[in-house]
Amino acid sequence: MAALSKQIGGDEDDVVRPLQDVLNRTLVLGAVVASAFGAPCEELMDWLAEMSLSEELTPNERAQMKGAANEQMAINFSWQSERLVVLLWALNKVPALPFPTPGGKVAFIERLLPPYGDESASQFCETARLRSDGELFAAAYELQELHVVARQRGFSRPDYRPKVPELDAEVVQERHHAINWLVGYCGQSWDQVTADT
Repeated sequence: MAALSKQIGGDEDDVVRPLQDVLNRTLVLGAVVASAFGAPCEELMDWLAEMSLSEELTPNERAQMKGAANEQMAINFSWQSERLVVLLWALNKVPALPFPTPGGKVAFIERLLPPYGDESASQFCETARLRSDGELFAAAYELQELHVVARQRGFSRPDYRPKVPELDAEVVQERHHAINWLVGYCGQSWDQVTADT
């Protein structure tokens, strides 16, 4: 594990998040993202309470769910649907991570996530299987590399690594954040985890 963590610049004692933590984070973030797209916050807060997940909300997520967030925060949470793609992939709910191209669609996540998806929360949790550490660290390395490409292209180097297809830098950053949290990058919490390149 230490060698894998060092490959992405993490700490030697980084540990992949346990399945239950990933499930909790996925369900909570799914509710918050749904609220950012207009789902009723009160209904979602009731559902989180039923699932005993209310305490898993971060302060910013709680503000969003209580209607105290500003417009920019809601936009930011809508972008976190890209983080959900990574979490769903890690739980084997998505067979492959779609390439982060501009204009990519992630609407498919709605049908995968309770309370609005095709499975109940209990079915969702029972069928979830966390990918291997090797797969998660390989994805972390790949997303870190794509983030480097996106940043270099954004710094007036549009021809940087031309064999890599066009990227959406914001999508890459959101996914990089999620994968770093999954692999326990530097022991950072969800709100503090960085997407270093």
